[in-house]
Amino acid sequence: MSGKNQKDEVKSKEEECGCYAQSRTMKACPPIRNVTHPLRYYEFTQDEIKALEECDKESFYQRCLPFSTMFATVTYAAIRYGHLRRNPHFGAVPKVFVAAFLGYFYGRISYLNNCDEKLRNLPANSHLGNVMRKYHCETNEPANPNKRR
Repeated sequence: MSGKNQKDEVKSKEEECGCYAQSRTMKACPPIRNVTHPLRYYEFTQDEIKALEECDKESFYQRCLPFSTMFATVTYAAIRYGHLRRNPHFGAVPKVFVAAFLGYFYGRISYLNNCDEKLRNLPANSHLGNVMRKYHCETNEPANPNKRR
């Protein structure tokens, strides 16, 4: 077999495969799968967008901002009064930033239940509302009126 025929054979296999695998055989190519999430092309309704924006805004102003401020202030006070050591090069700034960052995430997480409730209260024609109601029913057992405390 000449060198030219081998190059043509390798080239035709590359064209068939379309990948840059180390091996030049079809066995090296990954299987072709068409995996698409069912909600990939879902468009939110105006009510859903409004509820999500309200969740975002309310969680920031009612939880993230206060918790970030409180965590940063307490951390700075702890550094100032000697309960925490300041960084020799940067001072109190890194610890205060980390505290504010943690306060932000704590605020977002603490508001999840309110946002969940807001999304469950969307109208019946809302797909997102239906999904949230179904998930809530599956994860929370219904109240049993016969159960004693």
